Formats: sequence, C-alpha cells, structure tokens
Amino acid sequence: MSHDQLAFLAVFVVKVALGLIAFAIKPWLGVLFLVAYAIYVWREIQESDTAPEEEIEPLKIQPSVTEPSLKWAALQAVLSLIVIGIASHIFVGQLEAIGTALQWSPHLVALLLSPVATELPEMMNTLIWIRQGKERLALANISGAMMIQATIPSALGIFFTPWLFDGPLMAAGVITALAIIFLWQLFRRGVVDARALVAVSSLYGVFALLIAFYFPL
Repeated sequence: MSHDQLAFLAVFVVKVALGLIAFAIKPWLGVLFLVAYAIYVWREIQESDTAPEEEIEPLKIQPSVTEPSLKWAALQAVLSLIVIGIASHIFVGQLEAIGTALQWSPHLVALLLSPVATELPEMMNTLIWIRQGKERLALANISGAMMIQATIPSALGIFFTPWLFDGPLMAAGVITALAIIFLWQLFRRGVVDARALVAVSSLYGVFALLIAFYFPL
C-alpha cells in the first residue's frame, strides 16, 4: 500500500502542477497519464501472485456452477456495469435536486456532493470485502480506484479543457496531497490503525469548511 500511495502522489503532484501553468503543448501531455496508468497496471500484474488466495463466489447468473466460463463472467460484468451506470445517473440527478433544495451553488454541489457518486461503488465494494474477511481485496480496490481517478479523468481533462486551477481546486489538491503523504508514512511504517484513518479523514471536513467559506451560502 505504501508503494501505491507513493505512485498516486507522484502522478497527483504532476497533474496539480500542470493546473498552475498554461502552455501550447499542454493538451498533448494527457498521453503521459494514460501511459502512467498502463505502467501501473503492468507492474501490478507482474508483481501479483497468480495463485488464488481468496475463495471466489459463484456467479449470480450461474449460482450452481463452481467454475464458470469466461463468457458468462464477462456477461455478468457487463450487466453489472450497466446497472452501475444507470444507478449513478439517477444518483447524480438526486444530488443535483438536493443541491437545489438546499439552495447551494453548482460549485458547492460539484465539489462536495458529486464526488460521492463516483466513489460510492468503491466504498461499497470495500465494505462488502471487509465483511467477508477479504482485506487485501478491499485495499487493492482502493488503490486501483485512486490510480484510475488520478490518471484517466486527468488525461481527458487535459485533452479537452484549459486545465487551469482556481482557489477551490488548489485547496483540493493541497489537502489531498497532505492526506496521501500522511497515509504513505503510516503504511510505510506499518502503524495504520482506526484512529489514524479517522484523523486523516477529518481533512475532508477541513476542505468542506474552506469551500463553504469560498462559496458562502
């Protein structure tokens, strides 16, 4: 996990730095983030243990088959993605309705509520795996989600937007970097516990206060 945190931090610092400057070839640098994700995936595959360490549950669409074929596993994955896409669309719409009911500005909704829609599937996966005693899968899910969020959306943003950060985006970048540095130190020393994780999660509260101050209700 410490290696994953360090890899995320390296990519994250570069993408925040690009948000501070404007130059002609910046859109082309989005390719670097796609390459970074490809390298991360390749490294994880090379370093992973091919022996199954967790018991795999039967497919929902073939509950009686202990070793389903690849086509059935792929079909269930595609159906699951469709359900996630539809549910996420509904979820985002409800967040917009909540923001309107609370009379929040679009900036507040985008910065504080909308990210929940993108992270909720990862959080639910993590909770399910922890309840099943599969902590390594839960941690790997978090690391993979962090890296794909740091690379793929960033590449698209650099390709198709000016990618210049304002005050709230810089606050998000700085606070995120501080959280990752703190987590990297915890994982590197092997001293992670619930109190430390609660402490680092409080940085989101700090971010929310800063955003609320920047965009007063």
